[in-house]
Amino acid sequence: ANSDDNAIISAPTGAGKTVLFEMAMARMFASNLVGKHLQHNKQYGIGGVSNMRKAVYIAPSKALCEERQADWSKRIADIDPGITCTTITGDATTSSSCYAEIASSHLILTTPEKWDSITRRWNDYVVLLGSIKLVLVDEVHMIGEAERGSCLESVLNRMKAIHRAATARKLTSVEIATSR
Repeated sequence: ANSDDNAIISAPTGAGKTVLFEMAMARMFASNLVGKHLQHNKQYGIGGVSNMRKAVYIAPSKALCEERQADWSKRIADIDPGITCTTITGDATTSSSCYAEIASSHLILTTPEKWDSITRRWNDYVVLLGSIKLVLVDEVHMIGEAERGSCLESVLNRMKAIHRAATARKLTSVEIATSR
């Protein structure tokens, strides 16, 4: 369907869920392409995809994140070398380095626990985290697991709150600018 509505895809292994992730990413990146004639700057990557539109891929393990990054980095670079991917897992050294990686990337691959840690201080980074327009969750059925399910649920609820806050902040800015 030609829609930006949320979707939950449940299908057996090998049925093409990853291809649907890729199609969602392609749609998001393509929806914000700008002319190839623009110079490289802070807002636009080399190929014209804005740094203000990001996707987050959340997978249950570091190994799955690294596997997806190896595949997607190569394939995305073939399409547009300006779209950057990064994996942020428990190995990252400091919070500030994580935020710097998020700021410079278009696609962030992470685990629920690491994304939980990063987004706990979301009020301090509402503009940066508000630039995330697509959240992809692999193995979403783990939301029902006793040990890790609550973390994934918290992350998803927090991402909804961040989206709402970022949207409200933009509306407030527009209202303030037009009220003069």
